[in-house]
Amino acid sequence: MERTDAETAKAGEETVARITGVLAGFVTDEGVEIVRSTRLFDDLGLDSTNVLEMLVELEAEMDIEFDTDTLEFSHFETVDSLAAFVSGMMKA
Repeated sequence: MERTDAETAKAGEETVARITGVLAGFVTDEGVEIVRSTRLFDDLGLDSTNVLEMLVELEAEMDIEFDTDTLEFSHFETVDSLAAFVSGMMKA
């Protein structure tokens, strides 16, 4: 059964909320607000180790498994780009 636009939008918002929840655990500066346009490396100061740890937490949180062969730097530019990637993984 196909999702309606409203269901797809709600699922996208839930994905963003879950990602921002996981990302909050990696932020040391409490003044940083995590929104869709937040850049993971530049704004949050994540490094490659943080990204790997975040992926492990997202796998557990969202019950998905990332294929490391499909990971690209562009997936980790912003919260929104990560959410789009995760949403694509969930559909596959």
